[in-house]
Amino acid sequence: MLDVNTPIIYIHNHDFVRVDELIGDAIGNDGEILEWNPATGKTDFETKAPTLYNKEILSLKGFLDEIYDPTGNPGMNRFVVLKEIQDLIDEPRIRTLLMLIAQRRLYDSGYKDNEYDIPEYRTTIIIVSSVNTVPESLAPYASYLEEDYPDEEQINQLIDSHLHINKDDDFQDEDRQKLLPSLKGLTAFEIDRTLDMAMSSNGILRANDQELILRQKKQMVRKSGLLELIDTPESMASIGGMEVLKEYLTTKSEIMKSISSAQRYGVKVPKGVFIVGMPGCGKSLCAKAAAAEFSAPLLKLDMGSMMGKYVGESESNLRRAIKIAEAAAPCVLWIDEIEKGFSGVGGSNSEVVTRMFGYFLTWMQDKTSSVYVIATANNANNLPPELKRKGRFDEIFCVNLPNEEERKAIFAVHLKKKKKIAGDRISIPDEKGIEDIAKATDGFNGADIESVVDETVEKAYRDLLKETDSEKKKVMKITISALKDQSSKTMSISKSCKTQIDDMKKVFKESNFTNASK
Repeated sequence: MLDVNTPIIYIHNHDFVRVDELIGDAIGNDGEILEWNPATGKTDFETKAPTLYNKEILSLKGFLDEIYDPTGNPGMNRFVVLKEIQDLIDEPRIRTLLMLIAQRRLYDSGYKDNEYDIPEYRTTIIIVSSVNTVPESLAPYASYLEEDYPDEEQINQLIDSHLHINKDDDFQDEDRQKLLPSLKGLTAFEIDRTLDMAMSSNGILRANDQELILRQKKQMVRKSGLLELIDTPESMASIGGMEVLKEYLTTKSEIMKSISSAQRYGVKVPKGVFIVGMPGCGKSLCAKAAAAEFSAPLLKLDMGSMMGKYVGESESNLRRAIKIAEAAAPCVLWIDEIEKGFSGVGGSNSEVVTRMFGYFLTWMQDKTSSVYVIATANNANNLPPELKRKGRFDEIFCVNLPNEEERKAIFAVHLKKKKKIAGDRISIPDEKGIEDIAKATDGFNGADIESVVDETVEKAYRDLLKETDSEKKKVMKITISALKDQSSKTMSISKSCKTQIDDMKKVFKESNFTNASK
């Protein structure tokens, strides 16, 4: 990218030392390198010593004035490195100077006659920033450069460097084979820091340092601000019904938990699953339970948080989020209510969303990393057809309202949770009683049933506080009549969202999605 006629090169990276090495290696002796940053102003690129003017740091405006000044054009390649200027780049004078410099780089080919000999203007701006903030007015002149993740050979070189520095001669090949997958997806800077931490206590590196590496990956996810790390206390046993979907995810977990071995036998890395269905029917719970089943961290991606105000920022945020997920692999990436993030794809006012959608589809199509994607959607009407095509997800499941058997299972799950918390202080209905309440709650979803149980338990506790008989106060009874009474007061989703549910059933039938229930 440094060899073409690019007026502005934008490098989104916080590792300035490694970026300086990259710039120095790319330019070599082909030009002069100048630097400015908010801390030291105009700075010697090699020594990092500031150049002071009357003991004052030169402002960015003054520095760019020098660069733009036609009389100071040296007629040679100049590369101007500007670091961490994101808080200054929106100032009109700064932005305009950058535009003028970029335009001179493109159009000023020099001038020569009998009186004047003005050389070609060959100045390239290199912006290095820890955040992606390119104003729309500069976007046409800018090209983006992102650091690739180290490959296996480069990771081994970093490991060998640390082993050499710490004089660790007992590192075995089996240690290397166990650590390599954990280090993949990290930048060279992150690998360096992680290996430093792993070797800081006793100066050696071993396979059991894999746990520390995974903890560091989790920290990296939290610090990114783009993904949310979700605790996964749920299990498949926490889900009532959806037996087909649960069985499917359980079989995939067998592959994901031994993915390295599976790949050696020619097994393809699973892409993920798309779950479309009624609100409150356990789709989110499935994502959490799947992560626990896979023994993998659960990362939640909120499409709304990807949107930025600068040109290219939204797309960059999505790319970064996916890279972070790949760095944390093996993991489960949960994209909740994906239809909201990609609504309006292809419309006249949705260029950014359309580009993001295209990037996501391409990534899903070509994905080889052990990031298992679980996308959930409440509304099947507005799903782009490309999202439902085979090759994106391994399977698409539809979740209908629970049938009688599933409602029975859901009631049992929630009542047993209450029993587990309260122990002998509470009594819950037997299996026959749960069958009765399941029959009486046709049209209820999982959230409705949970609400019925919660409200019934709360009322039973209030009644217990008023009880004067000491014997009756020993055990709080949850009765079928109380559950039925509460369910009769509850507006089920089948009544409150009847039109939406009818429309969704029609879409399910037309789309031939796999039913999550037996």
